[in-house]
Order: sequence, then C-alpha cells, then structure tokens
Amino acid sequence: MVTKCHNVCRSRLCCFDSYKLQGSCRATVGEDECELYSLCEQLINENGGEVKTFIELDLKEFDSDRPEISTSEQMIEKDVFDAVSLESLIICVIAAIQFIHLLDFCSSILQCYFGNDESRVTQELVTKCHNVCRSRLCCFDSFKLESSCRATVGEDECELYSLCEQLITADGDVVKTFIELDLKEFDDDTSNSNSVSGPGSNN
Repeated sequence: MVTKCHNVCRSRLCCFDSYKLQGSCRATVGEDECELYSLCEQLINENGGEVKTFIELDLKEFDSDRPEISTSEQMIEKDVFDAVSLESLIICVIAAIQFIHLLDFCSSILQCYFGNDESRVTQELVTKCHNVCRSRLCCFDSFKLESSCRATVGEDECELYSLCEQLITADGDVVKTFIELDLKEFDDDTSNSNSVSGPGSNN
C-alpha cells in the first residue's frame, strides 16, 4: 500500500507545509489540486521526510492513539508477562523430562521383548527384565507372592508393564532362569510338535 501511495502522491507532497524535502508548490498547482491529494500528507513523517515502510506509517498513524501506560502498569504488565513466560518454560521443561523418562522406560521394557524368537531368550534378558519388572509384578493376578497393587498404581501404569507377566510361572512364582522362561513360552509348541512327529505317527 505504501508503495502504491507513493506512486500516486510523489509529485504532490510539495503541497504540504510539513514536507521539508522540497519547497511548497501549493501556489503553483493551486489549492484545489492540493486538496485532491490531502490523503497524501500521511506519507510525511514528523521530521518532514517521507514515510518509507508500512511499519513507519502504522506507528505514525496509530501509535499516538494508544493510551499512555503508567510506569506501575508497565511493571505489572512485565511481571505478568514474566510469570506467564516462566510458567510456560516450567511446563515445557516438565514435559521434556517426562518425555525423556518415557523414552528411558520404553528402552528398558523392550529388553523383555523376544516375540516368537526363541534364540533371544537368554539369562541376560531374564536378568534385565527382572530389574525393570520387579516393582510391578504385583500388577498381575497370576502373581501369588504379593497382593495385587493394580488398584494402587492404576490400570494405565500396569498396562505399561504388560510384558512383565511373562516372568510369572504357572504356579504364581517368578521365573528365575532363561531355561524356565524358554520352557514356559515355547515348550507347548515343542510338545505339540513332538506329539505330531513322535513315535506312532505316520511320516
């Protein structure tokens, strides 16, 4: 807008006494002609120069209309802004910490995962899984060594530890070795296989 306005007004800025970059041309071009360009005076700044950007124009035309803010009001505004900024910063920091903890947890709990890959069932996996799961085995009804803590820690928390249930034996005890875990998770498949291909079966 400022550029277009300059294109229209350039030759008639001299109509205005406030314009200091050129002598007045009002007597030459006439009062009526200058009146037609009255809107162009907004392009002259307080120093008698030309407004060159929309920011300058905005400040010139509207900044003076804004009510004066007292020092105390400015301080209050600053305090409120600082408080809101600090609160936002704290929220962001807490969210970041929670996210980091979540990533750490995911990394830890995934150490218990072996899927259908029997070769991944090792003593190292069992040990690491016990370290992650020890405090949440009480989430599962099948665990008989401790009363249920599901109501205390909450359903969502217990669901996060769902992989840990693989460490609970059929008797409600705790799997201690990778051999126990292997037999618990894969022995049914082996038994079924043996029953099909064992003695008495037709090959």
